[in-house]
Amino acid sequence: MNDVAAQAIELRLLTHRPAEMTEWWAALLGGAPQSMNARMTAIHGDYLRVVIERSPIALDYHPEASGVTAINLALSDLQSARPALNRLSKLGSQPHRATGQPGVTALWFRDPNGTDVALHLPVAIAHNATATGVWPDEVDPTDVLAYITSQPSATIHQPPESE
Repeated sequence: MNDVAAQAIELRLLTHRPAEMTEWWAALLGGAPQSMNARMTAIHGDYLRVVIERSPIALDYHPEASGVTAINLALSDLQSARPALNRLSKLGSQPHRATGQPGVTALWFRDPNGTDVALHLPVAIAHNATATGVWPDEVDPTDVLAYITSQPSATIHQPPESE
């Protein structure tokens, strides 16, 4: 049951990979997992609480089968993105794409269930309007990470190259 008095938005995710999902979402949100009961673990972030619920009947499936195709999280600034990007990088989780619109760039990750999770950054990075005024949707995620790294106090740790 949802806590209607909660100070944050709550997202409940059903999975057959509870350990991997808990680790990934804890890295993203920066919160320590807290066991709620034998089936559920909660992770609290600044503005979001994620509850990972273990399901004995959940299977490996396409994300569209669950009805959740993407989760979009708006971050207030680049400073708030850096710790999450570093923690995800330590797990080997890198953005698989980046998209841009005027004033916003989104880095797209996949959680262990395969659901797209977009981190919306409040800055236009590595994209400009074309001569016709159209903003390209796709940008290179490595350009976005390089931009974030170039900013003061920005050190995004990249995992070592696998051989």
